[in-house]
Amino acid sequence: MILMKKTSIAARVSAKGLVLMSGLMLAGCTMDGAELEDNYVADSVSERYPITVAEAPVKMNVNARSGTLRADQLNSVIGFAQDARNNATSRITVRYASRSSAARAVAQQTVQVLADQGVPRSMIATGSYSGSSSMVTLSFHRKVAVTKECGDWSQNLGTSMTNETYPNQGCAIQQNIAAMVANPEDFETPRAMSSATGVSRSVALKKYNTGESSSSSGSSSGSSSSSSTGSSSSGTSN
Repeated sequence: MILMKKTSIAARVSAKGLVLMSGLMLAGCTMDGAELEDNYVADSVSERYPITVAEAPVKMNVNARSGTLRADQLNSVIGFAQDARNNATSRITVRYASRSSAARAVAQQTVQVLADQGVPRSMIATGSYSGSSSMVTLSFHRKVAVTKECGDWSQNLGTSMTNETYPNQGCAIQQNIAAMVANPEDFETPRAMSSATGVSRSVALKKYNTGESSSSSGSSSGSSSSSSTGSSSSGTSN
């Protein structure tokens, strides 16, 4: 009985010692600052610099000092009108100085150019501002693709020992993609598929059902054997 009591007491003491040691080890870890962090850190470029779609103004100024659109100004207004016709999400505004007859005349010509390029009259808004400036201002809003600004050099790449991507990595690529995309709305919703050509589809299905090859290998194994049956008139002179 005495031996059993000593054994049970020793077992309890050893168990308490293990619990105490594990607690001290955990406390030591926390004191060393090696706490486990469960915070998610974005690692991919698309997460750190996501491309989003926003509306931004598009503006152009036309100098109306001459009272008419010059040839180079006319080309610029035509390009502006085509851009507005295809991409505008708002009305196209044409504003001129109220005390400048030359600016008013150029504004009227500009409105006519916009209409000639297919911009509906209901999408064109004209207005004046106080002053005698010779500048006519054209503006509209369109959707653009944007991402965060570059320039985060907070990490010293010379002393990084974690082998992780640095904060500014991939930002320039995302900026270039956002600037080059033709339709920013592609980042929000995919484009619808175009309808298939009915004639080509029916021909392909017919070949599939009959077990024919769908490759358009032309049967023109045209052996252009130009048999030159030349009338070799062997002139036998009698």
